[in-house]
Amino acid sequence: MELIDIGLYVLYFMVAAAIIIATILPIVNLFSNPKSLIRIVIGAAVLLLAFFAAYSVSDGTLLPGWIANQQTEFSIKMIGAGLIMLYIFLFGSIIAMIFSEVNKLFK
Repeated sequence: MELIDIGLYVLYFMVAAAIIIATILPIVNLFSNPKSLIRIVIGAAVLLLAFFAAYSVSDGTLLPGWIANQQTEFSIKMIGAGLIMLYIFLFGSIIAMIFSEVNKLFK
């Protein structure tokens, strides 16, 4: 076993440990502070509602180019929903930034 192989195994172990710690510690912290858990549930609910609204509005029309690339109606609707969510959150964040700056001017 070469020195580079040992270094790679140590790297893999450290990355795996960091991923495990980075996922477990916030979950433990959530249950120690229930008020933050409510805010996270509300945020997740807003994301799910935005996704379902975007999915229901998106068009699933199969064009010849999409059929040639072996795309299905479901995948096209998912792509459309992703783009609509991108537009919603992009323009929403821009409006929130403008509102925040205008609000600071009048304080």
